[in-house]
Amino acid sequence: MRQYFPIFDNAVFLNFAGVAPVSIPVRDAVIRWTEIGSKSDFDYNQLISDAKYLYSKLLNGSINGFFFTRNTTSGLQIFIQNFPWRSGDSVVISDCEFPANRLPWLGLKNQGVDVRVLKTKNMKISLEEFISLCDETTKAVSVSFVQYLSGQRIDLMTLGKFCREKNIMLVVDAIQGLGVVPIDVEEAGIDWLSADGHKWLCGPEGAGIGWASQRAMEIVKPKSSGWLAQKNPFNFEQFDCDLALDANMYLDGSINVIGIMALNAAIKMLLDIGIEVIYKKVLSLTDYAINIIKQRDFLLLTPERELDRAGIVTFKSKNDPIIDFETLKRQNIICSLRGGYLRISPHFVNVEGDIDQVFEVIINGLKGRVSDPF
Repeated sequence: MRQYFPIFDNAVFLNFAGVAPVSIPVRDAVIRWTEIGSKSDFDYNQLISDAKYLYSKLLNGSINGFFFTRNTTSGLQIFIQNFPWRSGDSVVISDCEFPANRLPWLGLKNQGVDVRVLKTKNMKISLEEFISLCDETTKAVSVSFVQYLSGQRIDLMTLGKFCREKNIMLVVDAIQGLGVVPIDVEEAGIDWLSADGHKWLCGPEGAGIGWASQRAMEIVKPKSSGWLAQKNPFNFEQFDCDLALDANMYLDGSINVIGIMALNAAIKMLLDIGIEVIYKKVLSLTDYAINIIKQRDFLLLTPERELDRAGIVTFKSKNDPIIDFETLKRQNIICSLRGGYLRISPHFVNVEGDIDQVFEVIINGLKGRVSDPF
């Protein structure tokens, strides 16, 4: 499968938590889009049907709950802008969220909503403390499936059970988990989920997945409707239309055909391998990296327990992280610099040798040594 990603011909790529490189299946899907552009018999409905089928296999959710998003933020904003908020309501988020799942919620303060922000310790969420911020005024909590900086994975089953018992909407930013960690949106009690496709899903930027539970669809009604959100969207002559009864109600106008075709190809690639297989491989690689970090007595930000992490490993060596990052980059080893830490994020196509190269550069290159086995 490694040969599906041409970038490995001349680089070591360990940044799937950033923007995934283009794979051959995705490239081929884009080429197919250029070929169908001149055909009048392109089956628009089939593309939508295929996409929702793949999404349902990936998230184990009802097909009726899926809709297309432009990105993670836009999917979250549909919920935020259309939920029937009242002055005095509250929502709960944390201070370690990526801006996509932080800034849209803060805007609710202008509507009299109390936005409660958990102050985390070492950029990790204590679920007990998070839940303690909720009360009878709390209408929603929002959390990332996997935190972008620490790599902490949230126990969605426990949080979802609490939210159902208290009649609170559970909203999830899933971009750092989808494609690497198995998830069942129905079993976890998730009410709303949004994720762009350009990280672990290995798709393009600007084509994402949204999902709404049945109870969310009954409560979150669009204040303004798009033409594609109707029961019969292709009946162009009907002036006043009925809103779709499923999650299509959240669509607006024409969909991102090229993006959806590319994302479909990427998701099919992952499903053909198997998310459970990918998950085990990624955990093995992150175990390997964490063991080296501990042996070298580097500072590890990512939780060590397997149940508390996914594909992200964030750490500091004993060198300046900026220098480490720039040195790795000059060696064509691609990772990320986040919050003053180095972040590596291997996927199913990576091998232990890729991780070895990271630490060889950090340990040997910056000290001017030829070799320093570890």
